Amino acid sequence: MDKDKLFSYHKWAAIACLQHVQNVGEEFYSKEGANSFASIQETTEHVLGVEKLWLLRMSGVTNPTFEHFDVETTAKAIEAYVLLHEEMERFFSSRTDQQWEETLHYRNMRGDKFSTTREEMLFTFVNHASYHRGQVTSLLRQFGKEGIALDYIYFQKENR
Repeated sequence: MDKDKLFSYHKWAAIACLQHVQNVGEEFYSKEGANSFASIQETTEHVLGVEKLWLLRMSGVTNPTFEHFDVETTAKAIEAYVLLHEEMERFFSSRTDQQWEETLHYRNMRGDKFSTTREEMLFTFVNHASYHRGQVTSLLRQFGKEGIALDYIYFQKENR
């Protein structure tokens, strides 16, 4: 898949997910349930922090530290996503096709060594975020609310 389309989908899904939570009710954003993270807010903070880690790795930082974002409300989380995604877009557009295929070496949060291309890193963090958006839906269902369809085909339908 084209990396620009993949990232465009990712940006759309991240914001659409949080806007859905806003529409369902801000009180559900921090409400605790049973999942990998206790709330949608904690899930959002995790995903943002991980995305920043991947951006740093893509920039050549071999052992980046986890950054915490202010996601106290869905509005603050949306703003954090928009700013981070703008930073990512600037970085991505500055890379040549050859640089996207370049293998970089880094350590994960446990200290394990990895070697992957920037393109593989992009796919990894988009896939990671998709997994956690599914968990947001799971939390909403625990609270008696509906999730939102965020599959790629819905992005395509909305953006054709």
